[in-house]
Amino acid sequence: MRRLKIAFCGGGTGGHYYPAVALLQEITRRTDFDLLYFTVKGKIDDRSVERDFPGVSRIPLELTGLLRPLYRPGNIPILFSHMMAKKQVIRSLRDFRPDFLFSTGGYVSFPVIKAAHELEIPVFIHEQNSIAGITNKKMARYAEYFFISFEETAGEVKLPAARVVLSGNPVRESTKSREEVLEGFGFSCEFPFVVVLGGSLGSSVINDACEKLYVLLEESNTRMNFLHSTGDEEKAKDLLRFSFVRSFAYIENLSDAIAVSDLVISRAGATTIAELQYHGRKGIIIPWPGAAENHQLHNAISLERLGLGYVILESDLTPEKLFVAMQEMLVKDIGYMPPRRPVDIILDYILREESI
Repeated sequence: MRRLKIAFCGGGTGGHYYPAVALLQEITRRTDFDLLYFTVKGKIDDRSVERDFPGVSRIPLELTGLLRPLYRPGNIPILFSHMMAKKQVIRSLRDFRPDFLFSTGGYVSFPVIKAAHELEIPVFIHEQNSIAGITNKKMARYAEYFFISFEETAGEVKLPAARVVLSGNPVRESTKSREEVLEGFGFSCEFPFVVVLGGSLGSSVINDACEKLYVLLEESNTRMNFLHSTGDEEKAKDLLRFSFVRSFAYIENLSDAIAVSDLVISRAGATTIAELQYHGRKGIIIPWPGAAENHQLHNAISLERLGLGYVILESDLTPEKLFVAMQEMLVKDIGYMPPRRPVDIILDYILREESI
């Protein structure tokens, strides 16, 4: 296979960036390539891509997302900044001359996809959530293929069925065994292993509910092990008073722990939902009600339909309900069979389309 020249965009959050990482890691295993990545200046993709892919050409764009509701006058200067960014993107794409552009969405992808389309560069788009984002809906018409993570998303984009592909959401591969993960945190493999997270920035709601849950478990002498990503340094230190809890403000490679967990307590971000599906893990899901188009609730319901999820609305969340849900999910048998790897499906379509 010849050396590829690939342009990527999609970032601002881990939900957009991590699928790109998973896909690029798979391409790395298959062939050599040169990478041009358009990032959101100062965000996770901008901070991480050079570490994750040494030698990448990183192009940071100073952009912000549109305000809601969309008709607000404050969106006029934001749209102007996107138009100016497109000129910068066109120059970079002309110099780099990629074989194709792959986008995982987010507002950074608007000027990048527009520029690629004007230069007649093939565009491929991936949507992580069950409810498609505004930018992906607008840009879908430029996509050779529009990859989706949930079957119900297909009806949201006005494309011929042949150009919409149910691929699932690419996730990073697990690199450690259950024993290695648990021993790394000083846990015995004898007891159930529960991972708690509230997204990349944590969740005070989940932190507080789980802290009260830990009190209940301590009083009842229930034997479990918890790995808790709090997003808050002080809260992480405070939770260490429970002998069965290992708490950190942030945990690198949390996907390794999710892959070997007995249960996950989490928000319904696209990456977490995808990891639960991919590894066939069970989760108690507390959707964030502030998510755009309430997409986290739809993500959570999709996981519940597969038999892997137990949804608790934030307004109904109590430590007692958490305890009951944990008891139910830990003993629940699931007949779920993880699908084919999303990265394989996506790359099969792209490489065939580009005759690579």
